[in-house]
Amino acid sequence: MRIRTIKPEFFTHAELADLEFDTALPVRLAFIGLWCAADRDGRFKWDTRRLGVQILPYDNVDFDAIMEALLGAGFIDKYEVEGRTYGCVPSFPRHQVINNREVDSLIPSSDGTISPPTEDKRPTSKVEVKLPFDSVEFGEAWDRWNDHRNDKKKKLTKGTAVMQLKKLESIGEARAIKMIDHSIGNGWMGLFEDPKLTPIPLQRKPQTSDQFSI
Repeated sequence: MRIRTIKPEFFTHAELADLEFDTALPVRLAFIGLWCAADRDGRFKWDTRRLGVQILPYDNVDFDAIMEALLGAGFIDKYEVEGRTYGCVPSFPRHQVINNREVDSLIPSSDGTISPPTEDKRPTSKVEVKLPFDSVEFGEAWDRWNDHRNDKKKKLTKGTAVMQLKKLESIGEARAIKMIDHSIGNGWMGLFEDPKLTPIPLQRKPQTSDQFSI
C-alpha cells in the first residue's frame, strides 16, 4: 500500500455517494483504498480477495460486489493482458502527484505496454544498502524513512542503516513497516515499535522443587 492524496471535493462527490447509498456498500472508503493499492500509473492486479484484505480488513463485506459496483459506475476499469486480469483508476493521473522515488509500474496498460521508466533528475541523498525484504511496500517504507531522516537533517550513515535494517529484519516485514511509520509519525530519529502492537512475550513461571514433590 502506498501514500496517496485525497482532495476535499471527494467528500462532496454526489455520484460516488449515490452509488454507496444505492448498493449499501462502503464504496467510498474502498475507492480511496484502491488508490493506495494502485501503482504510480493507477494500475493494480485484479485480485479481489487480496485487495479486500488490504483495504477493508475488518469489514464483513463482499469485496467482489464493491469492485463490480465501482466498475459498473465507471470509477475503475478492468482488462486482461496475456490471460491475467488487471484494473486501473482512469482518473488517477489527474488527482495524484507521485513521488519521483516511487518505483516504476510493472503492470501493463490495457494495450499491453509497460510505461517507460521515469527519470528523477533531483540529487538523491539516499544511502545505498541491501534491503532485507524485496517487496514494493517495504522499499517504499524504507524510502519514507530516508526522506524523514533527511528532512530532519539527520541523514542516515551506511553503518546506522545496516544496523536498523538488521533490527527490522528480525521482526518480519509487516511489523517492520509498521515500526517505520510509527517512528516517522512521532518524529523520532530511531526506530521503535508501537507498544500497543508489540506482541507480549509468554511469561513462564520458574519451576520450584515443590512442583515435583510427591
